[in-house]
Amino acid sequence: MQYHGLYGAAADARYKLPFDRHLCAARTIELRGDTEKLKEDIRVYFHNTFEVYEKVYEPLFTDEAFTIQPIHKLRHPMIFYLGHTATFYINKLVVAGMTTRINPKFEKMFAVGVDEMSWDDLNPGHYNWPTVQQVWDYRLMVRDRVNELILRHKLMLPVSFKASADNMNNAFFWIIMMGIEHERIHLETASMHLRELPLRLVKDHPFWAPCTITRGQPPKNELVQIKGGATVVGRQDNSDLYGWDCDYSDHKGSEVESFKASKYLVSNAEYSDFIAEGGYTRREFWDNDGWSYVEWKKPKHPWFWVPKDGGAGYWLRVQTKLIDLPMDWPAEVNHLEAKAFVRWKGQKLGLSLRLPTESEWLRMWDVCIQKDMHEWGPNECPGNLNLEKYASSCPVDEFPQGPLYDVAGNTWQHCETAVYPYRGYRVHPVYDDFSMPTFDGRHFAIKGGAWISTGNEATRDARFAFRRHFFQMVGIRYIEGCAIDLSVQCAGRDMSTVLGMDPEVDQRTQLGYEDQFISGLASPLCFPRDCAQAAMDVYRTHCPQGPATKAMDINCGTGRATFELGALFKQVIGVNNSARPLQCAFALKERGEYSYSVPLVGSARAPKTVHRSNFDFEATVDRVNFMQCDASNLFEHLNEFDLILAWDAIDRSYAPKAVLETLASRLCTGGVLIVITHFSWDAKVTPPSEWLCGNGDDDKRDGVVEIGKILRALGLKELETKSEALTYMYPIRERKAEIGRACLTAWKKH
Repeated sequence: MQYHGLYGAAADARYKLPFDRHLCAARTIELRGDTEKLKEDIRVYFHNTFEVYEKVYEPLFTDEAFTIQPIHKLRHPMIFYLGHTATFYINKLVVAGMTTRINPKFEKMFAVGVDEMSWDDLNPGHYNWPTVQQVWDYRLMVRDRVNELILRHKLMLPVSFKASADNMNNAFFWIIMMGIEHERIHLETASMHLRELPLRLVKDHPFWAPCTITRGQPPKNELVQIKGGATVVGRQDNSDLYGWDCDYSDHKGSEVESFKASKYLVSNAEYSDFIAEGGYTRREFWDNDGWSYVEWKKPKHPWFWVPKDGGAGYWLRVQTKLIDLPMDWPAEVNHLEAKAFVRWKGQKLGLSLRLPTESEWLRMWDVCIQKDMHEWGPNECPGNLNLEKYASSCPVDEFPQGPLYDVAGNTWQHCETAVYPYRGYRVHPVYDDFSMPTFDGRHFAIKGGAWISTGNEATRDARFAFRRHFFQMVGIRYIEGCAIDLSVQCAGRDMSTVLGMDPEVDQRTQLGYEDQFISGLASPLCFPRDCAQAAMDVYRTHCPQGPATKAMDINCGTGRATFELGALFKQVIGVNNSARPLQCAFALKERGEYSYSVPLVGSARAPKTVHRSNFDFEATVDRVNFMQCDASNLFEHLNEFDLILAWDAIDRSYAPKAVLETLASRLCTGGVLIVITHFSWDAKVTPPSEWLCGNGDDDKRDGVVEIGKILRALGLKELETKSEALTYMYPIRERKAEIGRACLTAWKKH
């Protein structure tokens, strides 16, 4: 298969790039200084990122390598990730109103990655992948577009999380940095897929040549005293580096008690002793989740160990080949295996051992490394990090960092800490579901970065987390320290819950599952429920013989209207652009309850829990499912609906006309589209030029008339319109709510 990238002199000439740029050793950008120089630095960093990411795909020499399902079937095939990082730039810039689409089909197909969340769509029947060449061609178009946009835009300081979140007009270069650092995350995850592909589909490649150093058996591991002290927790608002929403904290310091840490990461030799003593067969070392994993997968060794024929030891799978298992390299395991090993090791030594908390890792960094990645000079990278040393792990005693080795680099390190929101956490409006869905107690922090961790990932305050059974390039460092309460993590936050951290989702949960009482009304209000009931009444009236087979609830939020539609329709799909409210919908579907909070006086909030068993939809919950997708650019398989309910959908979209056009195209013949709206536009979400009703004294457009023009032009026929069909009540505070009347307009496809 011919490679279709654009490198070397061709790229340098096309984009006027400096000839001496460093593809592998590019550090994340300090977002300060002369604006023209910073703008050029970001542009070069973008191109470096685009090129180094495509290196993952160079060893693939057949189309099958791009489209074969991963062996674990927990993620998409490689072709998805080839397209995903490119579509990310366009999708985020489109949401921000800063560009137009290049290929709408690709920009929905490759939009949503997976983290084994309930709303992830891994059904291969839903994806008709394009050719590999088409995706390479698309990447080149994106590269051209972003390069041109960077050259065209004026850079204004500050380029920061806060400035871009508060004012979208100042967000362009932050979004570009977001796309760059997103692609660098996927450099690492896609390299994991490369490492898992059958060797028959992968050719050896000099870029991915592994370290050749091994000294046989590693030095004996030992515990080293780390003095406690005040430790800054999180990235501060005045940081000059790019950060994800979960990185930032307004907590200035946390006191960490003294502890002892293993001098080295756990080596393959040290982990081999765990295997030899029956570690994978002894229930006492595994927690409940871990033993369920053992019974499910029946592992006998780490994921990337490959037994040699005849039981004569192991190979290690590196990126493109097998090598003899280096006993002095770090063992790469999942979180469940790490916990079991540490229990075994503690029993072996007669000590109470555990994994480090996130705060303890930060303390190790402060003691052992001290300078962040961008502060090290050329060729001064402190460890096997940022692709600056090797294209694989290396011996655990290769890089001393203070009294320890590999505090940062070589492999990530598992933490005792489930990832959680720092104090002062806020989502970024362009990527509002990057972190929040992982604050579920099931995603555990990894710290320190691996040999392939670049950009933001290579910095002190980078925060990433995975489900416990997932494999990444993560090793083990064990700790002897004070006992910890796992429900209380660093900075004193109670992590048995994240109540109050997402007030918008809490509001939508309260809106959907609490009755609201207004004096003078005969019955309590529940706007999503009432929307679903009104939609079903319209369908029964105008389609009395209708099949009532398939319905879709657009902008479904926390799912109440979706659940209600299950009373009439045999299959109902709730679709939401953000994954944040889907946490509530799926919790009710899968576990039957969901906890949230409601505002009281001042800043106080009260916890509440909604139970599915208290509602009439309990009996039909199996008819309902949910999916994350952009309402204006839906997946191809979401079609042929008998009913589509769009309540609050156009009001909350950056492209309301496109939403209406998309929904009309997804009806079956005889299908009904019901739009319920109160025309409450938010300029931060919907540009005023996209509003479907007047946006000023001189603009007299009537929203209902504008909807009619759009839908009639698409061949739909009006069934009925009621300008004040439904009363809504949005809770704001304990004694305050927004009350109004919403319009319902129903249309049928002939």
